[in-house]
Amino acid sequence: MLTLSKVTQCRARTHFRSTKSYSRRTQSGSQISEFGVGLIILVVFILIPMLDFVVVPLRWMMAQEMVNNYARKLAMCETLSQSYATMHADPSLKELLQNIGGVDVKLIDMHIRISRLSTLKTQTESYIVNQPGRIPAAWLPGIDNQNRLFSLELTVHSYMHPAVLLPGLPVPIPGITAPIPMLVTASHEWGNLGRNPRTGNYFINE
Repeated sequence: MLTLSKVTQCRARTHFRSTKSYSRRTQSGSQISEFGVGLIILVVFILIPMLDFVVVPLRWMMAQEMVNNYARKLAMCETLSQSYATMHADPSLKELLQNIGGVDVKLIDMHIRISRLSTLKTQTESYIVNQPGRIPAAWLPGIDNQNRLFSLELTVHSYMHPAVLLPGLPVPIPGITAPIPMLVTASHEWGNLGRNPRTGNYFINE
């Protein structure tokens, strides 16, 4: 009888230990799954936005510096026709911007903005020219005693790609599932306001 009771107690203890080990395995498994979910949240909602917060402004600053240099370069050309030719020369400004990486250029607008005081001298009038030879006589330099400011302006319509794009969402979200639309602008005062001695026209209007 004593032997039988000892055997029964050993079986009970063995069953209790196996139950405890099973419960320990179950708890550790749930902790691993929770850790995986937490890791996904950390990567998607913290690390990737922080990386994009660094990459996108860096690309914008590189593009802005390039557009500033080009605006200065184009404004120092002899004629407006030469400015357009320089912008589209190989490699063109669009190619140089896209070579930065992560910059998708959609449109580059270059024009001359002519500003002067209105006749009432209460506001500034402006006239925009986006093709050579299109400046009216009333807006040419030296026509009257009014001061005019001739500025070459560059506007680049682009999309800046973040470091990581997350696929799968039905609605495009700029910066998360889609690139960010951005404008890069620069201007510089036009340098050559003289006349062409051969044609008599102003260089800015050729």
